[in-house]
Amino acid sequence: MKKKVLYLLLAVFSLITLAGCSFALRAETPYQSPTPYEQLRIDMIATVEPSVVAVKTETGHGSGIIYKSEPILESSETLYYVMTNYHVVENGGEMTIHFGSGKTDIPVVDYAGYELYDIAVVRFKTDKTLRVHNVAPINDNTITEIVKGQDVYAIGSPHNLDKFNYVTQGIVSLPTFAYNGVVGLAIMHDAELNPGNSGGPLFNLKGELVGINVAKIPTVSSKDGTIAAEGLNYSLSINKIAPIVRNFKASDFQEVVRKPRIGISVQEVEIFLQENDASLLPPNPVGVVVVGFDQTRNAKDYLEMYDLIISMNGTPITSIADIGAQLVDAKFGDSHVITVMRKVNGSFVELSFTIILS
Repeated sequence: MKKKVLYLLLAVFSLITLAGCSFALRAETPYQSPTPYEQLRIDMIATVEPSVVAVKTETGHGSGIIYKSEPILESSETLYYVMTNYHVVENGGEMTIHFGSGKTDIPVVDYAGYELYDIAVVRFKTDKTLRVHNVAPINDNTITEIVKGQDVYAIGSPHNLDKFNYVTQGIVSLPTFAYNGVVGLAIMHDAELNPGNSGGPLFNLKGELVGINVAKIPTVSSKDGTIAAEGLNYSLSINKIAPIVRNFKASDFQEVVRKPRIGISVQEVEIFLQENDASLLPPNPVGVVVVGFDQTRNAKDYLEMYDLIISMNGTPITSIADIGAQLVDAKFGDSHVITVMRKVNGSFVELSFTIILS
């Protein structure tokens, strides 16, 4: 009887072990869709996504797509071209290309644009090898077919950069539509767009670029007054904008002038606490919070995320405007003493650093 119980226990143990192994194998196996359509969509997005970036400016951000590259003579670097909207870069000041969380932003060298079509191209250089999306209407002077009912996918960074390369799906509602007074400039579709999507790509299920996302209609008028609109989104037709992009000349590009900066992104305390744990800051915090870094500047070597800046050059800091006041007439090489409250081993300590503008 004892042997039978022992054998039974061993059998149960073996089954549990095998089940656990089976689960582990399943967990490590890449997801395979039960439908060919879904798998095609998944594979398409995985293929095109590495070419999609965010374009950060002094006034916000948009999205974009790397569509061209060329080697720089006598250099290990490559010059990359990114399509985006003109309104993203217009008066944008200094700009960088953002590749997602944990990756280093790269400064934009120059840009060209055509306001009427709301299209622009920004260029940056790097020694990294990046994915370039082939756009046939630009590179081969061909036409990409766009038809009503066609599935389309918008990729970009709506709202905040923590939604980098967010994907929405829809269909082409009208394959040709007037935009900015230009007949046939736009496609209308119902793949949702939001601020930050501007300049991002619109793909079909084959992974072909069919448009550059530009705007949405937020409200419409009705007999009941103004109501929220749904599914009324514009993208610039690639067939319409391709000749403009293809014909940008070297002389059309304007240099982006680098300005002296500390190299941090900051938020007012009240705004920060709306979306973050209060324990990240000291009790009754007064100052501004460090929430990001320009990896090409000096501050990244000294300051840390969630440092609370309380003074600069001995002057108390209570708002972002106070920091701006300290940087009036800034010059490269200027030094500024920044004092922060930082959480170290569970307690907040006051630390000061000398930051050189670069």
